[in-house]
Amino acid sequence: MAEPKIVIVYASRSGNTEKLAQAIAEGAKASGGVAVTLKRARDMKVQDAEADAFAFGSHSAFEYMAGELKNLFEEWYSIRSRLTGKPVLLFTTGKGGQVSALESIDKVVGVFNPTWVKPGIATEGAPGEADKAKAREMGKKLAEAAKKKSK
Repeated sequence: MAEPKIVIVYASRSGNTEKLAQAIAEGAKASGGVAVTLKRARDMKVQDAEADAFAFGSHSAFEYMAGELKNLFEEWYSIRSRLTGKPVLLFTTGKGGQVSALESIDKVVGVFNPTWVKPGIATEGAPGEADKAKAREMGKKLAEAAKKKSK
């Protein structure tokens, strides 16, 4: 049986969201038994929807998700059933608007009917060591959900 595939999708303007995505990937990989890929939202393809689990993240763009992540969700709307029931974790960074950005992603991804891996992660500014530790913990939780789902 093939390892479950996790794709960590992000939009990062300053590099902070990318750092958080990397920490999530570290945690998922540490769980073992999963294949983890990091991808910018703008580089995602329709075939990437075949992954077993996802983490979606963005910087706060006026208290909303970045346009490139929103564009991905618009493109995937017609294939939304491919994400139904799959484990999904959400994460954001920002300078005050990160919680609202997380909520915006939550609302949109909700139409895909995923299995939520909560809580999401909303970090102010560059992720510190405590933020990265939380991201690694949630990455492990995502990996465990992916393994459970693929059994």
